[in-house]
Amino acid sequence: MGAYDFNFNLPSGETFCPSPERVRAISKLLPADNFSTAPRITDRTAWDQWREDSFGQRMLREAREAVRNPSPTITDQVFLDCLKNESVTEYNAMNRATRTQFNVLILAEAIFNEGEFLTQIEADARSLTQVRTWVHPNNDLERKNFEGHAQDNDLHSLHHSMSFVFIHHVLGARISDEFRELLSSELNRRMFTPTRNRIEAGRDMDWWLIVKHNWNSVCLSCYAHAAVAMLPDVEDRAWWVSLTESLACNFTDGFADDGLCTEGVGYWSYGFTHYVLIAEIIRTATGNALDLLDTPKARQIARFADRAEIQPGKYPAFSDCSLTAQPGLWLRSWLDNRRDSQPDSLAQPAPADFDALADIQSVTIDPMLLWMFGTRDPHQPMVRPPAVALRDFFAPSHFLICRSAATTNRKFAATFLGGNNGVNHNHNDLGTFTVLLDGKALIYDPGPEVYSMRTFSVDRYDSQLLNSYGHPVPLIGGKLQEPGPTHQAPALLSEFTDKVDRMILDLRGAYDCPTLRKLEREFICDRRGDGSLTITDTVEFSEPTAYESALITSGEITESDQSLRFADGATAISIEYTADSTKLQVSRDTINQPPHPTRVAIATIEKVSNLTLRFVIRPD
Repeated sequence: MGAYDFNFNLPSGETFCPSPERVRAISKLLPADNFSTAPRITDRTAWDQWREDSFGQRMLREAREAVRNPSPTITDQVFLDCLKNESVTEYNAMNRATRTQFNVLILAEAIFNEGEFLTQIEADARSLTQVRTWVHPNNDLERKNFEGHAQDNDLHSLHHSMSFVFIHHVLGARISDEFRELLSSELNRRMFTPTRNRIEAGRDMDWWLIVKHNWNSVCLSCYAHAAVAMLPDVEDRAWWVSLTESLACNFTDGFADDGLCTEGVGYWSYGFTHYVLIAEIIRTATGNALDLLDTPKARQIARFADRAEIQPGKYPAFSDCSLTAQPGLWLRSWLDNRRDSQPDSLAQPAPADFDALADIQSVTIDPMLLWMFGTRDPHQPMVRPPAVALRDFFAPSHFLICRSAATTNRKFAATFLGGNNGVNHNHNDLGTFTVLLDGKALIYDPGPEVYSMRTFSVDRYDSQLLNSYGHPVPLIGGKLQEPGPTHQAPALLSEFTDKVDRMILDLRGAYDCPTLRKLEREFICDRRGDGSLTITDTVEFSEPTAYESALITSGEITESDQSLRFADGATAISIEYTADSTKLQVSRDTINQPPHPTRVAIATIEKVSNLTLRFVIRPD
């Protein structure tokens, strides 16, 4: 787990156990039989519809390739090598391959029902039972799980558990009694028993039960799903459903009421996928009596990706969000296609080439099953058109997206971020801004580092990509921004018109600099003509202090007197920079981690007591 993630104890006599009354109420609503997002293999009407579908054929190809060239499952040795070498690279690759292989084999067997993949599935499952722990080594640095002193669960162990759940539930009619019992006993030993014991005791509680990010929804969804699919006793199933119902609010509490996901669209896709899974399990479990998606906030969260699209296919890369992250087509469209619901008034029939399953990677089985069996018509869905609003302003989160108008000559867009440095996957980047022109990001947030043992450790902010050095924000007296929720950048002003959007952030609280009296950053996006962006920093110090701002780009850089040009092929922007009554110097540095963007620093030559530094950015 992360450096600051710790299991916890509740006060004596307190537990998170659902009340007996709630468990009884849920048990009366639950279907008599086990259920899952995936029907059993014996339900040929459900599965046969995918035999000739392009998705079914894709699963068949991938499954046959997995049999021809099987990937080994994770092993104890690769776990130990990870800790010894302080590198997660080999383990992560093998872990991903293990999950992917299970998924394609299970789906191909269920769709085609010919026994072709059962031998490989059983061999892989039996191999996995021999591994001491399924917890990621980065989450077991002291080897407590590996050596049998603890039985924790994390994202990785629970995804492996779900592979066993799907084998047992979906393929149960095609496997032996002994193999089914092995799967069940492993899940009880590794998953259900230790976690329920902790919850009932109120001691050594898993930290993810109460966190405000994707771990909460992912882990809870695995327990709820496994329970309704596996456990024979209806009250046991109801206990886990009730527990999940009571704790899933922690995930949505991590969002402001505006629905902004501070983790970016990649982690939004991951976390919200599993919240959708929780909602659909509970909706089925209660006979549609309880729908966690039928709240104003849940609907705002569900529409986040629609509002966050800066230009077609381009999304903010703040926090640990990949530069290429794309929200799942299926997830963006879920509210308009889920069973027993009505589409939004803006939804319209999807184009003929729309394929919600095509962009789902085989490492993630839950989105596939939800779309295949949880929608009104997976082959003829409804979708909402791309964002066309002049702006999307997430006011509680101080995040602004400005888009060009129909009358703007170029497709010019910009974003501006405030808030605080205590968000999930934080990058210490208050005041960061990006500029896009005709679909190309020319001033940008370079995204996350390649995950390593350091990424979620106490040394996280040694990374130039994760601290403010790798972002277009000031450096004050040589100091970077500080992490933590107390380091904030509130909005002092926000004024929006069809022609011009203006916003001012107070950045003083982002820095621990005793001489800093004032630091305000003004953002003016002008839609007239070709469009332009003006960034103005107004600074005051109690004594002369060095000041530096920066621009981050992966483009080709050209310097001239008091101006810069950033280009990506034929697409380019010009940047004029000026300062009142002081001279500036420009320097460059290559960020020392992929994608190795260039940091262009504009700094005062002498220390200053006050300063107004202005960038005017236009299409070139």
